[in-house]
Amino acid sequence: MLTSGQPANLSPRGRKRKEAGQRLCQKGLRLMAEKGIDACRVEDITLAAGLAKGTFFTHFPGKDALVAFLCGQLLNDLAGRVRQVGLSPLDARSLLAAVWAVHWRFFQLNPQAAGFLGQAWARASANQEIKALWDDYVDMLAQWIAPAGEHLGWPGERAKELALWLVSSSLGFFWLGRPLGLGGDVPPELIERLGRVLAGGPGK
Repeated sequence: MLTSGQPANLSPRGRKRKEAGQRLCQKGLRLMAEKGIDACRVEDITLAAGLAKGTFFTHFPGKDALVAFLCGQLLNDLAGRVRQVGLSPLDARSLLAAVWAVHWRFFQLNPQAAGFLGQAWARASANQEIKALWDDYVDMLAQWIAPAGEHLGWPGERAKELALWLVSSSLGFFWLGRPLGLGGDVPPELIERLGRVLAGGPGK
C-alpha cells in the first residue's frame, strides 16, 4: 500500500534512501495507529525502523509532515479504488453500495489505516494540510456519487454530506471496532448485503 517497486535506474544510494523512507512510513503508520499520533515520537518511529533519528529529518521536516504524507498516500489509494468502481455500468443503488463496500473492505484489510486516518480526521481542524487532503477527497467522492444520489432523491448540492456518510460509516466502524476486536472477520458477502441496505438510505 505504501511501497512501490524500485526504478531500474536508481543508484544503490538512491535505493537505500528510498527503502529507508518506506520503512519510516510503514513503521510510522503502525505506531501512530496503535499508540496515537500525539503519543508517538520521532524517536519511536526511527527505533522501530532501525534507523538513526537524523535519517528521519532527511525525509521529513517533522512528524506533522509525515502525518500529512501518510494521509495523502492512503487517501490517494482509496480514490483509485473508488474510481475503478465508477467504471462499471452499475445502477444508482448498486453504485453507492459498491463505493461504500470499497471503503469498508479497505479499512477491514488495513485496520492501521482506519486508526491512523481516524486520528488524522480529528486533527484536520488544527492542520490545514490535512484538512485540505480530506476536503479534496470528500469533494472527489461527492462528484463521483452525486448523479447516483440524485437518482435516489438525494439533492446534488448536498452530495458532500452523502460522501461524508459513506466514508465516516466505514472508517468509524473499524476505528472504533479495532480496540474491541470487532469487524476484522466480517465475510465479503455480508459486506455486500449491508452495503445494499445502507445504499437505500438516500432515497428514504
